[in-house]
Amino acid sequence: MAKTLVINTLGATTKSFSLPADDTATSAFCTAILDGQFEGFVKQGESGTDSGITAYNDVRVQISSDTGSKTYIGFAGKVGATDVEIQNALIGKTVNGVKADKVFVSMREVKVGA
Repeated sequence: MAKTLVINTLGATTKSFSLPADDTATSAFCTAILDGQFEGFVKQGESGTDSGITAYNDVRVQISSDTGSKTYIGFAGKVGATDVEIQNALIGKTVNGVKADKVFVSMREVKVGA
């Protein structure tokens, strides 16, 4: 089944969601329903695997700019990844319209299938 990730931006607000539809159907939906700008990204394939995974890091990141803007992201990270590696990967980048001048990372290890 087709799957499309939609990123919808209106002013300083950005939302993202996925639809179980191809790019044509997603574009028709977005044109009819959404305000602001939108982009659709169609799933082309898969990489990676979740087999053999016994744990992951539940990561929460606060990104802030020197101008006071903030955004938050979360993801399931590799157990071996450190907060410093995540900070170094994000610092200076722009995420959700916020330049990452400061990056705060919190994470906890979660066991899988125990």
